[in-house]
Amino acid sequence: MKRKKCFNGFTLIELLVVIAIVGVMISLLLPAVQSAREAARATECKNHLRQLGLAVIHFEQATQTFPPARLRTQDEYGYFASESSSVIACETTQPSWFARILPYIENGNYYSRWNLYAPYESHDSYTRNYVSANFVCPTRRSASEAVVDSGLVEQEVTYGCGCGGSEIVELTGGAVTDYAANHGDYTGGSLDWLFAYWRGGVGTGVIISSDPICSGTDPINWKHKIRHKDLTDGASNTILAGEMHIPSGRLAQVPENGPMYNGKDLPAFARIGGPEVPLARGPEDKTVPVIGFGSWHPGVCPMVLADGSTRSLDNFIDTHVLQQLCRRDDHAEPPWESF
Repeated sequence: MKRKKCFNGFTLIELLVVIAIVGVMISLLLPAVQSAREAARATECKNHLRQLGLAVIHFEQATQTFPPARLRTQDEYGYFASESSSVIACETTQPSWFARILPYIENGNYYSRWNLYAPYESHDSYTRNYVSANFVCPTRRSASEAVVDSGLVEQEVTYGCGCGGSEIVELTGGAVTDYAANHGDYTGGSLDWLFAYWRGGVGTGVIISSDPICSGTDPINWKHKIRHKDLTDGASNTILAGEMHIPSGRLAQVPENGPMYNGKDLPAFARIGGPEVPLARGPEDKTVPVIGFGSWHPGVCPMVLADGSTRSLDNFIDTHVLQQLCRRDDHAEPPWESF
């Protein structure tokens, strides 16, 4: 009696069914994997902000003042100082607050290369291009991608009169960042006192612009100093820094993401928030001004508060609540009267 041969294996139809099932399973798993990766990146991003926040807090404890966002001249009424003023003569492009906190994130060797009262462009490219991992958000890029090259660029500018325009400038390249200091809100700035906002120490936030204190034509210190006691709303209710809004396709592009150490270009290292400047809804949001906060994380924008804690703000947070978080004193007199 002949035995029938048995062949073990899949038929073509069975194989196709298995492939289809595997494909469906992968399609179901991919969003979960991507979501898990983004959650990890968001956690790392908040940790970077926390490290920056702690560095600023340690700076304040060591010096009894928060670092100035930049040195920028104004007179006592918020108008431009005269061109003959000795004060404006010592204002150039001194490094921003990022250079000042380097020792507090264990980067003292790079800090020693900076002259905090010399023009930004007088420093060599090795110094200008340094990017700490704490300065970038992994959702957007790595530290190696956070540099803008030198060259001629056309950029929009807002002048002290509140009017705007564009100009061709010779950009001195350098490192860029995904984080910005809280400079406050628009009150006492571009809405009511157009001359004041783009000039000196009128910020309502924590890390603000300040008039330089000069010796001849050289700056030697800064005038408008914010201390912990000035945060009358409480450190846990005041933003110290957060992710800056950079639209997609504009990473390492001026003016949205210029060199962070260059103290001349405020949006490169400081931002504001409030009714006129809400949080960006995401990287595709083109409606938020260049001076606003925003992230690439779905639905939220990470911030570090002045007590060193981090918080993810909903992108649709009420703009008046955002304004209160950005102001160090919600009930203060206009800032030009408080200095």
